Amino acid sequence: MALSTQEPAGRPRAKTVGERQRHPTEVRRQLVIDAARTVIADKGLFNVGIRDISQACGVSPGTITYHFKGLDEVLMEVVMAETASFYLPLREAAQGSEDPGRELLFFLDGLFGSDEETRRHWLIWLDFWAAAARDDSYGSWMNEHYDAWRAALQGIAERGVAEGAFSCEDPAVFAATTAAMVDGLVVQCYSRRTSIAVDRARELLTAFVKRELQIT
Repeated sequence: MALSTQEPAGRPRAKTVGERQRHPTEVRRQLVIDAARTVIADKGLFNVGIRDISQACGVSPGTITYHFKGLDEVLMEVVMAETASFYLPLREAAQGSEDPGRELLFFLDGLFGSDEETRRHWLIWLDFWAAAARDDSYGSWMNEHYDAWRAALQGIAERGVAEGAFSCEDPAVFAATTAAMVDGLVVQCYSRRTSIAVDRARELLTAFVKRELQIT
């Protein structure tokens, strides 16, 4: 008679060898990424080393270099995770609107916040911009990100024109100039001792988009 392979009722299934080995790695990598995000945002990318991150997350430097090739890979993972956690919720919330103009303005408005989490997001990006200007792998990933970012803006503009919600002579040009406007305002309003407040940056961006799309 064949023995039953089912676990007795109420007893959790034992994990396979693969599950036992994989789970700690994922947890430890995420622990490092979360700690690195905070340290990089607070101290700046160019002032952070492996030891700073290891102290922040309570693991040895050797543990970090075991799970990551080095500081460069940690930074890339931080930026990729940051992009997903910052942009995707905004995009999903904005897509709830049936009006393309309202969707776009809601999304862009959410990029500029006075809260600490938004500020930290942009401080990380400011450092990553500088790194991407000098490193091919960073630059390649950033260009892919901007291609997707401009494509999203262009798609909203094209939808708005098709539905008669607003006017736009060239959605591709609108996407490129709007992305550039966002970047320029970010640099100015999140720099230290800035004369352009976050609220003012948001107002300038909204006014620009309304003029470009002739939204009243």
